[in-house]
This record gives sequence, structure tokens and C-alpha cells, in this order.
Amino acid sequence: MQPLTVLLLLLAILVALGVVGFQYFYKSKKTSQSVFLASLRFIAIFAALLLLINPKFPKTEYTVENANLILLADNSSSITKLNGDRQLNSITDSVITNQQLGEKFDVKHFAFGEALKEPDSLGFTAKRTNISRSLKTLNESFTNTENLIVLLTDGNQTVGEDFEFLRFGNNTAIFPIVIGDTTKYRDISIGQINVNRYAFLGNTFPVEAEVVYFGNAPATLDFQLLLEGRTVYREALKFSENEGAKTVRTALEATSTGIKSLEFRVTPLENERNTENNQKNRFIEVIDEKTTVAIVSAMRHPDIGTLKEAIETNEQRNVVLLDTGSLTERLEEIDIFILYQPDRSFSPVYDFIAQRGGGVFTITGPETDWNFLETEVPSIQKEAIAQEEVIFPVKNEAFNLFESADFTMLDYPPLSGELGEVEILGQPKVIAYKNIKGVTLNEPLFFVLEEDNKQAFLLGADIWKWRLQSYRNSGSFETFDTLIGKLFLFLSDSGKKERLRLDYENRYDNASRARITASFFDKTYVFDPNASLSLQIVGVNTDFEREEPMLLQENQFESDLGDLEPGQYEFTVRETTSGITRSGSFSILDFDLEGQASAANYGKLDRLAQTNRGQLYYPDQTGQMILNLLEDARFVPVQKSNKNVVSLIDFRWLLAVMALALALEWIIRKYNGLL
Repeated sequence: MQPLTVLLLLLAILVALGVVGFQYFYKSKKTSQSVFLASLRFIAIFAALLLLINPKFPKTEYTVENANLILLADNSSSITKLNGDRQLNSITDSVITNQQLGEKFDVKHFAFGEALKEPDSLGFTAKRTNISRSLKTLNESFTNTENLIVLLTDGNQTVGEDFEFLRFGNNTAIFPIVIGDTTKYRDISIGQINVNRYAFLGNTFPVEAEVVYFGNAPATLDFQLLLEGRTVYREALKFSENEGAKTVRTALEATSTGIKSLEFRVTPLENERNTENNQKNRFIEVIDEKTTVAIVSAMRHPDIGTLKEAIETNEQRNVVLLDTGSLTERLEEIDIFILYQPDRSFSPVYDFIAQRGGGVFTITGPETDWNFLETEVPSIQKEAIAQEEVIFPVKNEAFNLFESADFTMLDYPPLSGELGEVEILGQPKVIAYKNIKGVTLNEPLFFVLEEDNKQAFLLGADIWKWRLQSYRNSGSFETFDTLIGKLFLFLSDSGKKERLRLDYENRYDNASRARITASFFDKTYVFDPNASLSLQIVGVNTDFEREEPMLLQENQFESDLGDLEPGQYEFTVRETTSGITRSGSFSILDFDLEGQASAANYGKLDRLAQTNRGQLYYPDQTGQMILNLLEDARFVPVQKSNKNVVSLIDFRWLLAVMALALALEWIIRKYNGLL
């Protein structure tokens, strides 16, 4: 207790004695009750002064904190396939029931598949393994204690970040125990497959597959590629101990539209233990999308050749050049129009578009007749000053109408435009804003409109400089050409606008990739993040049925279907407020990711242990591991002290004593007629 507090307490006693002495003994008639009444008055006054002083003293509490021993068990189906389920259960029981470990550590038990969970029971049924995610979750959950993680797994991770390169802080050590058969048997497997999601009718599409061999003896195996159950490609592959991987490349012709199945097969080795990884399936959708694009211009300009080259990088698009002075009946063949710096000679083209419709990409520049353009396109107005201006582009990172992340506009040169403020009626989706003389304006330079016909506008000429800059930035024209391609894919979709739009695949090779995304727009076709979407899924020829809300993820709604069994499903997405619905169907193939492993991956586990203050063990070394952990000086219990300043007396007791003393004094004085 501090000296000042002691001094105040002594002063409080003196004050209480002085007040009592003055009231009961100074020039007062003494009675037989005076001493008792004075004592009560002293107690009440002293209690009141104690409340004001509130004396405190430091109190130190000591606790002993043990390090956490976290037992993390792999619950995936690959454990059973590698005959490690009994090993894992036995080691788990040995650690949990060890009394010495329980005295030295706070033992905690978790299981994991794709995510961390409480180990109610280990059924080894998880279809995906994400070791890195589980380790990260534990490291973030136990931040202020010393943690020792005993990781029971075969080391075969099927999804997520590569755990081999994880590195945690000095408060976490990882001790893996390799579960399952570590013997490397001869094995042949289909590895990475590269095939496009779509192909165009009449074109050839590339297919690439990696075949991986593990073994000491040479082997010659037969690789087959089947399209819709029919063998379309076959190759004999020769492997040796030093040449264990082959990449097969071929090109197939898309002869009919629809979803086509591709099956990749390689003949099994003699007495091969794991044949589940000897084949894989993929799907490709063949679509008919031949688009004719017309570039209409009254002048010659490098932009016209640049646009033609960029558009025709997609073989499904054909570009024709039309001079306004010699327009013909070919207008009927055109799907999308590029109107380059329009003037009054473009009047027949605008009349045709107004009558038939179709996507339009308008590029303006110094030679544009804005008075004419404003009459033909009322949604865009400009106060033209007939003075040329230099306009730099600034990309709008929030643009999400179609994917444009690779198009960075880094160091892009300026375009040539005409001075004057532009007013846009409607709600433009801006790809890039204007920057004039170093000032970024809230005025679109490159944007699209979705009012009646889909339209795109670029308010500046010399776009050829952009394509050249994309080559300087990346060594190819790909980023520029890809953006133009996506723009024309958007313009070619001239169908009825849908307020509820879905994005999904018709077939998934495994449930881990199965998801449905949806976008809902209000009556003005603005994305509505407050919409309430529900998804109803029904299994075809099964009793399965489920309804669940779709969750908002950034700028779209999403449902993860990773828990569905293989089979065919039909679904309906419904917006509950408006009642708008969209339906579809998809299939999930019976592809077992966990069945692809042929042995435990002890190499990765060893590297994980070495970089995280741990050591690798095998099941027969469990006893030695327990002994090492008990003797490890890094994980001894730590005594911690917690010093608190607490009140000497509880104020509630002081109030009670003060009230009781005053009440007794009043009753006695009243009874003896002293009031």
C-alpha cells in the first residue's frame, strides 16, 4: 500500500474521531449510551471516508501454462487406400492416452480433409485433402502460446497451397508422422491435361496430356484418346528410369456441336497396384459462332488495319471493310458494325442498324461529325469545339461486365480526340476514363452501353498505338487482342437481356470444381447485391433434393456444390422477391482425386518438418517421438504472473456497515428520546 494511502487513512481516523468528539463529548451532556452512540457515529463517518479514499493494494496471481500439443489427423480417403487407417488410429490413441504427455502439454485433437474440424470420429471419407489450410488455421488460432503440431498424414494433398513451403513462427513446431505405405511401386498415370473449355464448329482444337511413369525397368505402353467413346488418337509411349514423363499433343476436329466427352487412357503395367490414375475424362463444348464484322469508314487510317488484325486472331470472326461511298447489299451479312469516325455519309448504315439491330462499336476522333452523331445516337451528346486534344487512358479497375484483368493500360500512349465535354444518357459501363494534361477526369473514354442494342464507344482515334504498346509491354499482342475479342463477344450477344444470369458448366470431372454462380439485376439492369437468391437441386433418378440460399461473393452470388455425389442433377435458381427463375442441369463424374496417390509422400513432410523446428517420424517410431517430446526443453511449462491492483475493501460491505451504524444510532437515540 502506498504511503499516501496510509496517510489518508490516518487522517480519516483523526477526522472521524474529531467529529465524534465534538458531537458527543464537547459541551455535551454525557449519558450511559454516549460511548456506544459515538462508536456508531465513528464507524459511519470512517466508512464514508474510506469510500472516498478507496485504498488499493497490488495482488499477484501465478499460473503455469503448458505448451499445446495439437494432434492433427488426416481424415481423407487416401489414408484407407494406402492401408494407413489402423496406423493412424493406433498412434492417435497412444498420444491421447499418454499420461506424461497430458501432464506436460495441453493435448488437443483435430482432424482435417479440405478444412479443419473436430474429430467426432475418423471415418476417412473426406474426398479432398488440404494440409496447408489446416496448418494455417491452427497457427492463426493459437498465437500466444508455444505450439507443437503432430501431423498424422500420408502427405498427399489434392487441393490448396503447397504445404511443403509453409514456414511458421518460432512458437510453432511441426512433427509429421508418415501414415500409409511409403514403398514406391511401379506406376503409370495420366497427369496434367490441357484442353479448352470451348471449340468452334469446323475448327481443330488442341489437346495435351502428360503421362507420368515411375519405375526402374523400361516400359512401352499404349496411350489412347477417345472422343465420344471412339478412339481418335493412339500412340506408343516408351519410358525408362531416366525418362519418366511424356507429353502427348494432338489436334482434333470439331465436326458437330454439343458437349463432347474426351477420355484419356494408358494401358496398365503388369501387376500395377493403382490403376485408378490410368485414365481421366474431360469435356469440351463445340459451338457454332461464325461472326462477320464490318469496319465502316470514309477514310483510310492505321486503326482500320489494326482492328482487322486484332479481330481476326479469332478464326470464328471475319472482317470486311466497307467504304461509305460504295455501300452495297452486304449489310445483311454483317453481325457487328465498327463505325469509324462517322459523318453524314454513314446515314444508310444507321438506318439499317435502326431497322434490324445488332452490336455497334463506334470510334470517334478529330474527323467525327458530332452534330450528325448526336442525331443518330441520342444517348451520347458532346459540345464539340473543333479543336484536337490528346487523351490518355486510365483503366477502370471496377469494370466487371467481362473479364479485363490482363489488360493493364500500363504506359499506354494517348488517343486523338476533339475538345469538349461529353454527356452520356444512361448508365455506361466504363472500361477506361480520360486523363488530360495529367488530370484524371470522371469522364468515360472507353465504355459500353446496354440500352436497346449493345453498343461500345471509344472517344479517340489512333488505337493502333495501344496494340503496339501491348506488344512492347508483354512481347505479344495477346492482351490487346484478347480484350477486343471479349468486347466483340459481348457485342455479338444481341439476345434479350436477362435480369437473372447464370454461369456454370454442364459437366464437372469431380465435385471439387462444381459451383454455380449467378448475377441478378434490377429493372434498370444494375447489379443488385441485396437480392435474395435460392438454389434448388434435384438428383436425376435419385431421391436427392436440396434447397439453399446463394451467398454473395464480391459482385456475384455463388453456391459451392463440392459435397455432391457423382451423378446427374437439375437445378432452379429463384429470386424470392421478384419470382424470376432460371433452370439448368449438370453432371458430376465419378473421379476420385484421393485415389490418384500410389504411396505416401514422405519427402514433402520431411521438408516441412525441417523448416518448422520439427522432425519426421514413421509409425514404428511413435514411442521414440513421445520420449523426445517429453525431454525437449523447448516445450517446458512456463510460469506466468499477473499483477492486478485491487480494492482493499468491497464498497458494498462499506455501504452496508455505514447504513447499519447510522440506523442503529437513530433507533437508540429515538428510543431514549435524544432526538
